[in-house]
Amino acid sequence: MPAPALRETDRGPAFPARVRSDVVAAVVSAGLAVLLPVLLLVVGSLLGGAGGNPLGSTAGLLRQALGDGLVLVVLVVVVSALGGWRSVLTEPARARSWWGVGVLVVFTAVTLVAFTTPLRADAGGYLGALLVGVLAVALVEELVFRGVLVAGFRRVAPEWVVWLVATATFALAHAFNADGSAFQVLTTFLLGSACHLARRVTGSLLGAVLLHVLYDAFLGFRSQTVDGMPFLLNAGATLAVAVAAVIGFVVALRSPGPRRGSGTGA
Repeated sequence: MPAPALRETDRGPAFPARVRSDVVAAVVSAGLAVLLPVLLLVVGSLLGGAGGNPLGSTAGLLRQALGDGLVLVVLVVVVSALGGWRSVLTEPARARSWWGVGVLVVFTAVTLVAFTTPLRADAGGYLGALLVGVLAVALVEELVFRGVLVAGFRRVAPEWVVWLVATATFALAHAFNADGSAFQVLTTFLLGSACHLARRVTGSLLGAVLLHVLYDAFLGFRSQTVDGMPFLLNAGATLAVAVAAVIGFVVALRSPGPRRGSGTGA
């Protein structure tokens, strides 16, 4: 039998801590997740960079980093005002999945090997912008989808529903992109589930952020290689993310029920 669910109130108030109703808390969390892509589009338009793939150029990456940086400041202010940072950033109990840890280690190893692939002579400036850009994107998106949304919905729903809501919302948010094809939505769904697994097995949102950074950096890096990324490295990274996505769902399905209570009265 699974261990009893550890209430967020055992470790501090759950996000949003200043909202007493669990249902309203979930609605607030969902509202922030829906607002994010709209806010990013608005900021992108103001910066003159909306409507393109940020990985396509150095300028696009820097605009993306600036836009995400501004949005990150807004998010930090909002989450601080609503309270419950601990539930946003950490797990009440880490998931025990050796398969999950193993596949995440494999993905990390494959991407690190991929980063040794010979680069074009003019790739230096792009790679610097890539590092800044993917870090900014990962921080904002993980804070919202694997942080705020997960913490808020855990007050009303079992973990597999939390997984589904956070992962599907993350994927659908990328349909707003100019190149937001059905294939991109699918691959983003897989990444979202893998990031959910990373949060669960590491016990911290940082695990999801690092996985997200490695994934986006891999996509950008391979466009700067001399002869393209070797097939085995491409296939290995893709397969590892897909397997991690499936394990992420299994771990969520086997997890305890909702962790109700804000710590200020439900």
